[in-house]
Amino acid sequence: MLDSSTPIDAEAGADTLVTCPATGGRADQPTGLRERKKQQTRARIIEVALDLCDTQGFEATTVEQIANTADVSPRTVNRYFETKEDIVLGPTEDFGRAVAEALREQSGVENDLHALCNAFLYMIDLAASGHDTISFHQFQQMQRIVRSSPAVNARALEYGESKTAAISSALAERTGNTPDALPVRLVVATWQMLCHVAMADSEEVIVNSDPRTAARAARTAVLTAFTELRRICDTPLRTEST
Repeated sequence: MLDSSTPIDAEAGADTLVTCPATGGRADQPTGLRERKKQQTRARIIEVALDLCDTQGFEATTVEQIANTADVSPRTVNRYFETKEDIVLGPTEDFGRAVAEALREQSGVENDLHALCNAFLYMIDLAASGHDTISFHQFQQMQRIVRSSPAVNARALEYGESKTAAISSALAERTGNTPDALPVRLVVATWQMLCHVAMADSEEVIVNSDPRTAARAARTAVLTAFTELRRICDTPLRTEST
């Protein structure tokens, strides 16, 4: 899906696939044993917290419960996460970094919005496949918790900014700009609005269906919206006759 030799085909419709490299980008490169163990512990804490909070409610779940179920101490949980909200919002941070890394692999795609779409769709497919660190099931759990807890919902706004910053940084590298440059901000803002509009009508399916069905609905919605945006942008502007 990240291979620029197989671009998104606007004429082929919403089920068109783009290819990806076998390595999955730099996010899949091996790390040291100590770092892998830290990542595994963090992932386990997030997994347990999402399961508990999705089942019994965010407010009813304690850090002690999360620690006991994850087989770590509460102090260990606090070393990885400052607040309970941060635990259940961990997938947002992971997804933002992963999309940014995937975007960096799009060096052969000239159009920046196209490259961002490729990267985003790649991560949706990776998440649907049950990847170790990027899970669409966890995304669904997180969204349900955000819906039900005002505290998590408020904190989610900050995590959204973190995801935007990661993508903006990668996009700035592509364009030779700074993250706050107008071209970068325009692409990121356009993409955010496209995703918001695209997924609004399919929100219940995306949040509550089985992960593969939900991921396919998300990819179809996003790709359909992207294709329509390209059509609109390619349409000549109408001018008033004088």
